[in-house]
Amino acid sequence: MGSLRLAVLNIKKNIANAKELKLSFMITIFGMAINNISFLIIWYYFGKTVGIINGWKPLDIFGLYGFSTTAYGIISSVFAGIFDIPTYITNATLDNFLLTPKNILLKISTSKVRTSAFGDLLFGIICFIVFTVSNKFTFIQYLLSLLLIIIVSIVFYSFSLFSMTVSFYLMDGHNVSNGLYGIFVSNSIYHGGAFTGILRLVFIILVPSLVVGALPVELVKDFSLMKLLVIGLIAIFWGVISVSFFYKSLKRYDSNSLFGFGS
Repeated sequence: MGSLRLAVLNIKKNIANAKELKLSFMITIFGMAINNISFLIIWYYFGKTVGIINGWKPLDIFGLYGFSTTAYGIISSVFAGIFDIPTYITNATLDNFLLTPKNILLKISTSKVRTSAFGDLLFGIICFIVFTVSNKFTFIQYLLSLLLIIIVSIVFYSFSLFSMTVSFYLMDGHNVSNGLYGIFVSNSIYHGGAFTGILRLVFIILVPSLVVGALPVELVKDFSLMKLLVIGLIAIFWGVISVSFFYKSLKRYDSNSLFGFGS
C-alpha cells in the first residue's frame, strides 16, 4: 500500500509539473490528437476504397483506434517511466530506484509522464465514442468494452515493459528495445482485416499487437466467450512474463559493468 500511495503521489506530481506550462500542455495534447487524425483518415478511406476486408468495415477503424490509442494514452501518460529503462541503465540512474525499499517497478513506471500521450488518450476516447454510437452499442457492449480497455492496457504495459527490459542484455539495448516496441505499436494500429493465417497468430501471441486493437473490435461486434478467454489469457501470460523478466534482468544490472554503464 505504501508503494501504491507513492505511485499515486508521483503521478499527481508529474501531471502538476506538466500543467505548470498550461499553454504548452494544451497545445501538446491537442497537437497529438490532430496528428493522429491523419492516420485515421488514411485507413478509413482505404476501407472505403477497398470495401469490406475479412469482415472489417470502414467505420471499424474508429474502434481500432479507440482501443489501441486509449490503451497507449493510459500507459504512456502516467506510466511513461518504463520507456526510459534503457536510458536509466545506460546512465546508471537506475541506482536511484534501487536505494529505497518501495516497489522498484512501480517507482520506475510512475517516474515520468508524457504530456503528448494525453492527446492520444483524448483521441482514443473520441474514436471509441464514434465507434460505439455508429454501431448502436447496448449497455452490455459498453461494459464489455470497458473491460477490454483494461485488459488491452495491461497487454500494452506488459509488452512495452518486456521490450524495454531487453536492454539489460545488450550494449546497444536502447535501439533494440525501441525497435521491438515499434513493431508492436505500429501493427496495433494496422487494419485488422489485413492479418490472416500464420501472420495473424504471430501478432496475437508472439507480438500481441492485434490483442491491443483488432481483437477487441471483433469481439464487441460479435461476442465469443472463447475469444474473451484468449484475450484474457494472453494478458495474464504477458503480464507474468514481463514482470518476471524485469526482476530477473534487474539482477544483471551493475552501474560499473563492462557495458560502460555510468561512464
